[in-house]
Amino acid sequence: MAIAAARRRLWRGMRTAAAATASGEELYGSLLSRLVAEPECRVKATMEEATSSVPHRDGAFWEPLAAALLRASYPAKAHLVLEWKLEKLLKEGVNSHNCEPYSTMIHFCGDTRNAALAMRVFECAEARGIQLNTGIFNALINTFLAVGDLLAAVTLYETMEEMEDSKPDRATYDAFICAFSRLRSGDAMMSWYLAAKNAGFIPDMVSFEMKPTCTILEAKLEVFSRTEEVNRVKSFIKLVSDGNWELNKALVDRLTRLCLDGCEVDGMEQLLALIQTEAHFSSVTQLHCEIIRFYASADLLSDMEHAIDRMLNDGMMFLCAEDVEAVICSYFRHKAFDRLEMFLNRIQSLYMLTRSSYDILVAGFRRFDLHQRLEATIKDMREAGFA
Repeated sequence: MAIAAARRRLWRGMRTAAAATASGEELYGSLLSRLVAEPECRVKATMEEATSSVPHRDGAFWEPLAAALLRASYPAKAHLVLEWKLEKLLKEGVNSHNCEPYSTMIHFCGDTRNAALAMRVFECAEARGIQLNTGIFNALINTFLAVGDLLAAVTLYETMEEMEDSKPDRATYDAFICAFSRLRSGDAMMSWYLAAKNAGFIPDMVSFEMKPTCTILEAKLEVFSRTEEVNRVKSFIKLVSDGNWELNKALVDRLTRLCLDGCEVDGMEQLLALIQTEAHFSSVTQLHCEIIRFYASADLLSDMEHAIDRMLNDGMMFLCAEDVEAVICSYFRHKAFDRLEMFLNRIQSLYMLTRSSYDILVAGFRRFDLHQRLEATIKDMREAGFA
């Protein structure tokens, strides 16, 4: 009996909650329709009538109403709803320690790009002795940044630095980094990143709100290059690939150097697959050669030969003697003399061996007592003018 009674009370409670939800949605839709139909001079009065007739209404119901009015292209009415809410807060006398309602209003002012109202809300909170915190400052900074008032945003940041209870946090720095990303100002974005790092925060610069310039990408790469992440270059290359962004020669060369410094041949392979040969012919050729030299130095003969075939098939040739000599030395270390001869035959019509390269060949063939090849090499050397 007791269980049955409890079950009946539970079902009654569920039906009551469902009815209340349906009723709330109906009242919300009705109020929104009224606000759209009413002239602007009646918006505040309509909001007051609605809250007076339903005193238990959730205090945050004004937010979806304002958002809906904004989406429906009634910005003036949305702002009037915000003003009505501010007047309600001041009239009700919110607890002096509760800053949250004011922060929420200022956040919404940022969404509607109403900096004047946001400043008014902030000043009202300050005048009433509300205990200000980092959250309300961040909300106001975001509003200033949303309307492009960088001076006001920076001034507010400087004010926060001087306060004990409202110091800038990670969200503060992220707001500036995001703003300068939208403005495509790589130098400023990098400055704010370094400021955040110096303050003990690691901002998230992975996502950009628009296609970045090379300056922004250079700043982003600078961030990656200073981290301890093992796959930092590959992470950056994936970011560029996913965003379908373009790299300039300086970025390609910098990425290549970072890969070499970190012995990240996988990163170089990914970079080679990413960049366009037509736009970066010299950089692509250099990248091919660096990959070949890496495999040669590591004595990965199969990978080295695959990389050589790929470069030659793409219509490119070695840029310097050091790369050719790295390949020759690798063949000698493996005693792969036939493969070395095939390599030399393949490049001879397009590449002129230097004296240092001939010297290495002569020394290698002499060391392994390959007299026939030694004599042929000396003959070729003389014909090339290195007698």
